[in-house]
Amino acid sequence: MYLEHFGFQRFPFTIAPDPDFLFPSSGHQEALAHLHYALTGHGGLICLTGEVGTGKTTLCRAFLAQTPAEVRTAYLFNPQLSATELLQSLCDELALSYDSGATLRELYALLNKALLEWYAAGQRVICVIDEAQSMPPPLLEQIRLLTNLETHKEKLLTLILVGQPELRELLARHDLRQLNQRITARYHLQHLSLTETRAYLRHRCAQAGVDAVLFSPHAARRLWRASSGVPRLINNLADRALLGAYARGRHQVDVALVKGAEREILGEAPRLSWLAFKPLLAVTALLAVLLPVVMFSPLLNDAFTAWQTPAADLVASPLSLLTAGTDSTAISCEQLQGERRQCLWVDWPFLRLQQLSLPVAVQMKTSEGFDWRLLSDELNPAFFAGQALLLWQPPAGYNGQLVRPGQKSDLILWIRQKLNMEWQADWQVISPEGQNSKVDARFYDPLLANRVAQFQAEHGLSTDKIIGPETLLVMQKVERATNASGLAAEEG
Repeated sequence: MYLEHFGFQRFPFTIAPDPDFLFPSSGHQEALAHLHYALTGHGGLICLTGEVGTGKTTLCRAFLAQTPAEVRTAYLFNPQLSATELLQSLCDELALSYDSGATLRELYALLNKALLEWYAAGQRVICVIDEAQSMPPPLLEQIRLLTNLETHKEKLLTLILVGQPELRELLARHDLRQLNQRITARYHLQHLSLTETRAYLRHRCAQAGVDAVLFSPHAARRLWRASSGVPRLINNLADRALLGAYARGRHQVDVALVKGAEREILGEAPRLSWLAFKPLLAVTALLAVLLPVVMFSPLLNDAFTAWQTPAADLVASPLSLLTAGTDSTAISCEQLQGERRQCLWVDWPFLRLQQLSLPVAVQMKTSEGFDWRLLSDELNPAFFAGQALLLWQPPAGYNGQLVRPGQKSDLILWIRQKLNMEWQADWQVISPEGQNSKVDARFYDPLLANRVAQFQAEHGLSTDKIIGPETLLVMQKVERATNASGLAAEEG
């Protein structure tokens, strides 16, 4: 194949869940951190979800490969089992012998006895259950019963449920609320952004032995759009594009090769590219595509990727749209800060931008390349280029950093007010050494984190409990709507 042609030591874009190829994107690192929470002994049940092909299984295998020697692990990937078969599979994974005719009660007692012995020997047991969205409710009830295996102080068995987004809907059922309430950590894995996709391609090639840019910038962008940032689709398309480059004796993949891969892998004709018949505009298009990516510093928000303010000359066009007709004479995001406004560059979905009910400048694809337009219902989402600029006034205490449960921030005071959550002053933080200290109202405590997750779920956000620009903007939108409703009631 193409290994020798490019100098690879192994295939870089295999779809096998090889932990060696795990790409350390911010989302994957965050997800891995949630899985490592199982090693603390505090999490009896952990839930990891994500769309098909986002790398959940690879993450699980990487996590299992990193567990210490004193941790016993089990990996179950067939959720279509009976309750008895589930316990039998768990016993098999943990090398526990049992009679073929053992009842459910006997298997449960055998497992409990072994867990107690391992606990006494200082060993922990973790079980990963993949494709959990396919588990019927009665089997999930058996999972709940397994979480009852515990001492007076600690859980004897930590279970990690891994599945597609349908798993979240399944766990939200009223009849499964007991199981849902026992989940101590959750994370939903997002697709890769354009910047992450470029880094992903380079990372996979480097892991396979070639540290070089084998995909042109336009090809990487085309590949990202065709795959929607799903790693598995990226692998399939990239592998076929490299094969096409090898067949033509080339050492870099261009847009045409990616289009060919789309036809063969996705079974659909490539979208019309103006570059095919307007080569004189190629340089302009290249700058329009690359400069926002190269010059924008990535700053991850709570659900998608946001961008820091780029150079002033790149801001002029979208910023002029947002400030037109106002008294503002600012021509840069830095000057706007004096007016208590900030630029926020994002690559959120078109529908999410519409739901903000704020002026937004969006980058749209046109027959001449790319152009900035004010967001309106007249725009066709199919031509959205993925970049947008909005102006906002951050709430008091926001310093541009994400706020996660367990951290302290002045922003928490504002959050408490908007969610009507009073400060419970009896919280303490206990260090690993056993030292404890009192915390103030700026502490992002677990009760508030659950309320934030509830708010995120109510408004269609990722329920990761992380407070960032998207969650804050939706809170501000709700506040505006509440104030408008109150004013209308007074006038009425």
